[in-house]
Amino acid sequence: MFRPHARELAKLGYQCILPDLPGHGTMVDTPLTCDSCVDTIETVLKDENCEPSKTVYVGNSLGSYIGFYILDKLGDSFAGAILMDCGQNTGPDCSFKAKFGLFFLRRLGSMMSNEGLMKAMMGATKKSKADYHLVEAVLGSGMYFQQSDAQVECLHGVKPADHIPKFKFPVSFFNGSEDHRDSEDKCLALCKDQERSSLKVYEGGDHFFVHDGRFVTDLLDRMDAFAKSVV
Repeated sequence: MFRPHARELAKLGYQCILPDLPGHGTMVDTPLTCDSCVDTIETVLKDENCEPSKTVYVGNSLGSYIGFYILDKLGDSFAGAILMDCGQNTGPDCSFKAKFGLFFLRRLGSMMSNEGLMKAMMGATKKSKADYHLVEAVLGSGMYFQQSDAQVECLHGVKPADHIPKFKFPVSFFNGSEDHRDSEDKCLALCKDQERSSLKVYEGGDHFFVHDGRFVTDLLDRMDAFAKSVV
């Protein structure tokens, strides 16, 4: 999802690793669970010889929610984390509104063909103000085809409050003001490293704010500044 951003960060000297999580892209045949994601990231870290003191986890949407779990299990492998589009608690203690959203996601996903899912995603992108390589980044990298049940299990099975207090490193949260947000302040407050942890909400940004040209430069600048502060 971050290929366009990775190209810009690489210009600043960063080595960006873009792994596929289970159930997605090149790993579409690998069952999607929180534990399989941990195994995948652990393998990538070892294969790429990543130094924990110089490695920052970056997650967006599902990658952020599962990221809470990954970062808890592999905490010693990272110096910091950047988590985006995870302002709504979808865990076992989530609101009725969030539970309904998860039910709708599971129901809709189970009824749709792969073609139908792609059309629905394209429709969603057309309604968004995001204009920065959105189709290339979100759709070009592959989709979680036939994975709605597994996605919901991951989203609903992770309770951020059980994981965030265990992080020894700082976390930088980013959200769009028009996205679902009911727990972003709570997540920030749970961070052990309060001095270096932060929350930025982009006014007018939706769930695709990462690809909104109005915010991309500032987002990349903040990611750069955060990485320099932790490595």
